[in-house]
Formats: sequence, structure tokens, C-alpha cells
Amino acid sequence: MEDVILGPYFGGLGDSLQFSTLPEEFYKQQGRVTYLVDGTTFRNKGIYDLVWGCNPYIKGIKVGRRNAGDIPEIKVENHTGNWISNWEHLHGLIPTNIRPKVYYEPKKLEGWEDKVLVDFSAITTNLEGKDYGNNQRGYDLTKVKDTYDEVRKNTDKRFVGIRFKEDVRSNKFYPPVDDTIVLEDIFHYCDLLNSVKEILCFFSGSMVLATAIQRYNPELKIKCVIPPSVYYNDRTQKTGIFYFDYVEYLVTNE
Repeated sequence: MEDVILGPYFGGLGDSLQFSTLPEEFYKQQGRVTYLVDGTTFRNKGIYDLVWGCNPYIKGIKVGRRNAGDIPEIKVENHTGNWISNWEHLHGLIPTNIRPKVYYEPKKLEGWEDKVLVDFSAITTNLEGKDYGNNQRGYDLTKVKDTYDEVRKNTDKRFVGIRFKEDVRSNKFYPPVDDTIVLEDIFHYCDLLNSVKEILCFFSGSMVLATAIQRYNPELKIKCVIPPSVYYNDRTQKTGIFYFDYVEYLVTNE
């Protein structure tokens, strides 16, 4: 059988993680080798390093036409009820995984068990309430703050805000927190996710990364703040895009 030439169409973290289980499954189920297509772009080097550079089932970079990933030949419909297993199904594989996968084994950091990570930052997430198209609107930050305040008043855990040493996120909302930590890199982020019991985040790559780290830290609770126009949107509900039953979606008020 021909080699798999894989590459996400978009450069975000979640855009890569959604296909992270495919190389291993292509190898185990069909005996096929997977390459990353030449010319694939990423929003930052950390995305490549974590998702593809650490993946032992990626055999290198190859020039050619993509035959796997979000390619035009695949009609995206929800067959399995899970975004990750659905991609496996759509690629002719037996659906096996319900979480994305990273092959970096995160460290367990001491002193983080009673803390909640807060990461309200993203690249493409709309924080101005503008129209996304498809009847979806961005976040109303007043409603986000209301949701955040409701979460905080129901726990005595300390809330720690995330900052990035290299400012890779263009859209950011910084609510009041008890402390702040500056991340060295994406691997440091994985270590923190493996050490805490809870993260509060937007509907973004951070949420998807947290679902991958749940493989190492099954006690990790993911609370995702999401606008109602995105959560209840007909198109996204039908495809099941990035909706997981092990994530708690906190839908903001209209």
C-alpha cells in the first residue's frame, strides 16, 4: 500500500492534535508508514516538536500530495460520536482512540495538586464578540468573567494564570488569579497539565492538549468556557468537532 502523507491544513495546536493518533493506527492496522507533508506550516515550532517531532510513527518529511488529514476527498460526518475516533473511521481505520496522543511523557511537578490552571488565551479565538460566520459569535468577555467568578466561588483551590515566555498567543484575557506562572515551552505546559487536577480554558488548542495529557493524568478535569452560539451551532454539533464527553463545557449566558 502507498505511504501515508499527512499534514493539517491549518497550523494551530488542535489542528495537529486531531490527527495525532493516525500514524500509529496506520502502521498497526495497515502496515503503512506515515510522513509529514513537506511545506506544512505551524503557528509555532513547539506544535511541530510536540505533536510530530516526538511521534515515533512519523518517518520524516516527504514531498507529495497529502492523502490523509483534512483533505477535500473526505466528507466530514459524525460516525462515532467522538472527534478523534471519527477521524480514524473516516480514514478507513478501525476507530480505536477517543483522545489525541502525544508521545512526550510529561513530568509530575510537586506542589501543584491543589491548583487550577487558568488559560484564557488563544490565536484564533474571537474575544471581541464578532461574528465568526455560520451563525457563530465570539466570546463576550463580560459573560466569560461571570462564568469564571462562578467557578471560583465554588472551590477553595488556588487559581494560577498561564503566561508564555514567548508570547505566541495573540488573543488573551487575564482574569484575577492567585498566582501566575511563565511557561518555558510547550513541554513545560504538558508537565503542568500532568501535575494539576483541573484546568479552566477556552475552546482552543489548550483544551485539546489537556485531553491528550489525560492519558497520563486521568484525574485531570477540563473545564472549557464556550459561547452558546459555538456550542449549540448546528454545523459543529453535526460534525462533533472537538466535543468530548470527558470535557465539562461551561456555556456562557447569552
